[in-house]
Amino acid sequence: MSQTFTKEERLVSKNLFEQLFSEGKQLKIFPFRLLYIKTELDTKYPAQVALATPKRLIKTAVHRNRIKRQMREAYRKNKQTLYDELKDNYVFIITFMDTKEWKSSDVELKMKALLQKFISTINENNKQPIN
Repeated sequence: MSQTFTKEERLVSKNLFEQLFSEGKQLKIFPFRLLYIKTELDTKYPAQVALATPKRLIKTAVHRNRIKRQMREAYRKNKQTLYDELKDNYVFIITFMDTKEWKSSDVELKMKALLQKFISTINENNKQPIN
């Protein structure tokens, strides 16, 4: 699979956003927070993702956009490990939760750690017996 971040992989549905914020489960690895839910998708990709940087934490648009570019690039480079492990479809939003900018290399390391934690959480939930 190519290392692109196509339109089909982006979360844009208002209904899914509302469902995500009302029913979503949360994971944190500083400076990221990941909200996710399992759902049915009509795409060939197993996940749809949205990236966010809150205005209340990062005041200037220039800095917010730079952080989102860094997050997009880090996700794009590391999504293949996520796609290889996912059996079901998920939607999630990754939010940057720090008040200062980070170097791109550090953002990528933390994104890898977040995706690995997400994979291990999903695998743990799938292994639990249903009583």
